[in-house]
Amino acid sequence: MIPKPRRQPWNAVEKIALSAFVFWSAAGLVFIFGHITPDVIARWPVPEFLRDFVDGCVRFGDPALIFLAFINTHLHAARQWSPGIARRWGLTILVCAFGIEALGAHTGFPFGAYHYTGSFGPMWLDVPLTIPLAWHVVVTNALFLVRAVAPYLSRLAEAALAGLLCTAYDFILEPFATTVKRYWIWNEGSVPPLNYVAWFFLSALLVRLFAPTLSTRYRIDPRPAMILLLTVLIFIAGELMR
Repeated sequence: MIPKPRRQPWNAVEKIALSAFVFWSAAGLVFIFGHITPDVIARWPVPEFLRDFVDGCVRFGDPALIFLAFINTHLHAARQWSPGIARRWGLTILVCAFGIEALGAHTGFPFGAYHYTGSFGPMWLDVPLTIPLAWHVVVTNALFLVRAVAPYLSRLAEAALAGLLCTAYDFILEPFATTVKRYWIWNEGSVPPLNYVAWFFLSALLVRLFAPTLSTRYRIDPRPAMILLLTVLIFIAGELMR
């Protein structure tokens, strides 16, 4: 039986993690709308250590944002299920995502031919280590959104709807990541339709095969929507202000 919507106070770690994510997201939007770039920072009449600090925030802001989003996503999953279930789910998504991306980067299957540029954080086997974290953020929060708004769906319908959400998220992400930031480059110059087909089936398959069957404990929790919407807002703002 699915429990009635209720609220449960967050602990101190959850509050600090969410505050850090919201602050970093807001700072990112300020940098985007203010056209603050490393070249602009170099001309600021401020102490050198402050320029270096802000320059680091600009250069590594997106990997830091993904890491903060990952931390908040995991904390939310641990509350909704249990710490042990959240760890098993998270490890499964991270391993599968890395394997899929390593295969894709080396063979062009299943997304199409592309390669990472090395500007999205440290890489291993030609895949930035932030990419599996991003998969976890997108797939997990999509799953929780589906379970929050439609808790009585069948497992197959749940997986399909989560897959659609993940695909829509990737559709918004692609112009920002490939044109604005150039974190990865499609060999043919544009995003192949196969990429979106693969995203739908792979994310839906991950949810269908591995998502815990336990219903969520607390349907009223803003974090999944906040994490996805704030990151999407940054993508759109970055594309509009380039």
